[in-house]
Amino acid sequence: MKHLSLFTSLWLGILTSISPCPLASNIAALSFLSGGAGSLNSKNTIFTGCFYTLGRMLAYTVLAFIITWRILSVPAVANFLQRYMNIVIGPLLILVGLLMLDLLHIKIPGFSGNRIIEGVFKRHSA
Repeated sequence: MKHLSLFTSLWLGILTSISPCPLASNIAALSFLSGGAGSLNSKNTIFTGCFYTLGRMLAYTVLAFIITWRILSVPAVANFLQRYMNIVIGPLLILVGLLMLDLLHIKIPGFSGNRIIEGVFKRHSA
């Protein structure tokens, strides 16, 4: 029975990864992270792609852990999102777009994320 649940989890993960929404978001994210279609630096593309994949895996694992241990109630979250997401999504997407276009700079004391990330990419792409 344990093998069946592992196989089912793996198969559902594969089906989810090739469904239209995640497939399009994965392609867009990897294109953005690799520097666009004109980027010829394959080491950098593979490096960022691996970190993107690990980040998604970690996010889904943490979410599964939270739901499994009943820390988070799925129906309660669904009700909350249905009630308030329409109010929040517009300003949130505008904010994320401004951050991605580098038109808005948010300074967090003691953290310079762009410099850290640029340093890591420069080390591994050389």
